[in-house]
Amino acid sequence: MVLLAIAASALLACSVQAQSGPPEEAASPVPVIGYVDADRDGVNDRFRDQDGDGVNDLNGQPYPHHFPFLDKDEDGVNDRFRDQDGDGVNDLDSRFRDADDDGFIDNVVDFNGDRLNDITGAKYGPHGLLGYRFGRIFEERRHQVKQFRDADGDGMHDPLKRLHQRLRAQKRRMDFFLDEDGDGIDDARLLRRLLRHPDERVRDLAPKRLERRRVPSHLKKDDPQRRKKQKGHK
Repeated sequence: MVLLAIAASALLACSVQAQSGPPEEAASPVPVIGYVDADRDGVNDRFRDQDGDGVNDLNGQPYPHHFPFLDKDEDGVNDRFRDQDGDGVNDLDSRFRDADDDGFIDNVVDFNGDRLNDITGAKYGPHGLLGYRFGRIFEERRHQVKQFRDADGDGMHDPLKRLHQRLRAQKRRMDFFLDEDGDGIDDARLLRRLLRHPDERVRDLAPKRLERRRVPSHLKKDDPQRRKKQKGHK
């Protein structure tokens, strides 16, 4: 009787396993394409999707993704996702969000949802998608750096990297919303002040310096009021 009970329990276990099927396998890793910028122009030499059609512009091969293709103005360009510098982060929106509730972040190429960028391999999270880390487009501000500089070839704009290093030394996070005058409006001064070429900053500051040094009207030699005052003193 004992042997029959053991055999019956074994058969029941086998039938339950057959009905339930094999355990679900973990999401298979997606091979990282990689970010390479040999000429240091701020654009990936291995991947790019400027029109957001889900096809790598450099080799014509589709790549796994979850973002939709929406083209309301029928210009052939995706209204939801584009990646001109090829860093796997949406140039149009770099927020950590899942608008369609499918379990995948909308604004980064991460097909298996492992929180690793399938293009660069960079780890991202709720604090940011690290769009500023690679390429000439600063996705967090939707700004394209015109004079991209990358002396060490790590893919990051050098002035931005120095700023990031200073903030890390001060144990502060990158603040993408700037409101120095407290009016509740983004001043957008971070890029103008720190990311532009030094020569451009000098040109921008020159008129302001001239305004500060402008001679008051009552001190000018050709000022009629000054001439009247001089005549009155004589």
